[in-house]
Amino acid sequence: MKTFICIAIICLMQYSQVYSQSARLFSKEDIVRDIDFLIEDIESIHPEPFHSIKKEDFQKKVEDIKNQLNDSLCIIEAWKNSYAILALLKEGHSYFFPPMKEIGDFLRFPYTIKIDKKSNNFIISGSLIDITNTPIGARILSINGISTDSIIDIFKKSISAENEAFFIYNSEKHFDLSLYAVFGSPDYFDIELLVEDNIEVHKVKSLNNIPHKNTPEFTFRLLNDSVGILDINSMYSLRDFKKFCKSTFKYLNKKRIPHLIIDFRGNNGGDSRIGDELIKYLSNVPFIQYQRAVTKVSSASKHRYTNLSTNDTIIEIELAGFEKYMTKPYPEKKRFLGNVYVLIDGGTYSSAGSTVWCINHYNLAKIIGNETGGAGVHYGYPMKRNLPNTGLTYYISHMKWYQIGADDNSTHGLIPEYEIDFSIDNVKNKKDADLEFAIELIKQVR
Repeated sequence: MKTFICIAIICLMQYSQVYSQSARLFSKEDIVRDIDFLIEDIESIHPEPFHSIKKEDFQKKVEDIKNQLNDSLCIIEAWKNSYAILALLKEGHSYFFPPMKEIGDFLRFPYTIKIDKKSNNFIISGSLIDITNTPIGARILSINGISTDSIIDIFKKSISAENEAFFIYNSEKHFDLSLYAVFGSPDYFDIELLVEDNIEVHKVKSLNNIPHKNTPEFTFRLLNDSVGILDINSMYSLRDFKKFCKSTFKYLNKKRIPHLIIDFRGNNGGDSRIGDELIKYLSNVPFIQYQRAVTKVSSASKHRYTNLSTNDTIIEIELAGFEKYMTKPYPEKKRFLGNVYVLIDGGTYSSAGSTVWCINHYNLAKIIGNETGGAGVHYGYPMKRNLPNTGLTYYISHMKWYQIGADDNSTHGLIPEYEIDFSIDNVKNKKDADLEFAIELIKQVR
């Protein structure tokens, strides 16, 4: 499954002005032909393209997009209009890859934020680089004269998210890119803040050339002599993860560490086999992440899988209950037999969402945090495609997955056993409330 490291760029520029021009311009007729090609792909590849929008409403919006096209468009304009169509599906594994060369670097909003979903306000949580006098905890009421309510409405029309949790996560994670979508690259931003019941107006300087931070896929550390913390930030390197788990769980058992906290927050997924590898150290019974898979057969999927049947066929496979599909856990001497606590949030998506859903189903851990972005029933395994005229790259899901224990009503993410409410005080004090709650739970076990 695809992760969403660049999904904010993809989905948040839909409403931006074009600030750089490609050398080549495309005619309106070129873009209309590309859109028609895209629509054919959506309907032939996706198993349920209209699960979140009526087909007639979808068609009307597509016609509106065509009618509003300029006579000539650069590749960024072409991409914006094309992506607006995939965004209508409200399904995060179906998306356009952005023309990164044309986007380039840009001047960025300097602050990071958290979203208070009760008030629809942005709360300043930090800065992209170390900036003195950052007003952490202040509410942003407007940016460049546009209220936060209006900005969030723009984001909601741009971000293809299965639920509010995933929408909020992506808006927070890529806020600088989100604002570029609305305002472009100004030298300064005028922001209206609410600071301790007083309204203040600030002019803040934009930033660029922000250094890239490399985050390791997985790490382990000891909090103290009885608590270990396993951070799983992404899920790509199965071979490395197997080695990592082997040494980590061997150490946990040798030192008789009784408590393990596994942090899946912000993990957008990758390889589901990494989830299986982890659960093999936690479960004492055979397990399975998915109980049912639905595949749409098309010319695109047949090109990838040579044993598929006729186009437009729907293939459904029941997985749960069949021994050949179940994964066997490791022997008891290798498994972790202590208490497990899993931290989740709206960024826990795709394969990461599937892993924690499975952990919860088999009662392998206490779940703490906020609803996952990954839903109990979701779409995935996207097919890579290219538009014939612009060459823009996009992905369309061709499978539907049911998590173990999920049914057609499981369109929400995993709801934690212990849900941690948003708090401005936590933002001001840079408090990790999820982790601190897990530690308090552990203290009660002693």
